[in-house]
Amino acid sequence: MDNEKIKILRSKIAVSLNVAVELLKKNNNDVLLCEQEFHGINIQTISQKAECDYKTANESYALCNYDIVKAIERINQKQVIITTGNTTDSKIGFVLWPENAAGEFYKTTKRNDVFIHTEDFDIILKEFQSVFPLKNPWNNDIEDKFDPVGNNFFDNKTCRIIVEKISHIKNDDEKVQFFLKEVTNWLDDKLTYADYIVVYGNL
Repeated sequence: MDNEKIKILRSKIAVSLNVAVELLKKNNNDVLLCEQEFHGINIQTISQKAECDYKTANESYALCNYDIVKAIERINQKQVIITTGNTTDSKIGFVLWPENAAGEFYKTTKRNDVFIHTEDFDIILKEFQSVFPLKNPWNNDIEDKFDPVGNNFFDNKTCRIIVEKISHIKNDDEKVQFFLKEVTNWLDDKLTYADYIVVYGNL
């Protein structure tokens, strides 16, 4: 084994002597190929742990100076956007997040809020409006209608009714169908533990 190649490889990537030797054997002493394989494995690890696509993992890995842990943390702190893809890149819309009975956010490794553009939320707005009037759990006021510029609190049972209503929306557009599926998947996941889903409009 070429000791000089081992030194060069270990100066470029942080690996043990054993790993460096193994990589060089596998790649016929080609340092560049060893580097590519090393980074490729790390990107796949990030993609699996952060549950994201290869491109997102690769971008975060590079931005975090090839640190796997920081790259995963960075991806996990990104807000999820559910969209049809037919909207403009507007910041106006609705943020949804789960809360417990005490009105507290859940501490999770991954951010568990989601953003939906106004134009997309219009597709499911009627389903959220249909369950009013509702009692505000924090002041016991009866809310007569959905508030597009503030907080709306939906208890777990009411949210399940909304999910059922969304599942009956008919639309031939594949993008809309995918959007509806993503929304119900997100809600179903959060309703396994959340007491409330809050819908906040930032119009």
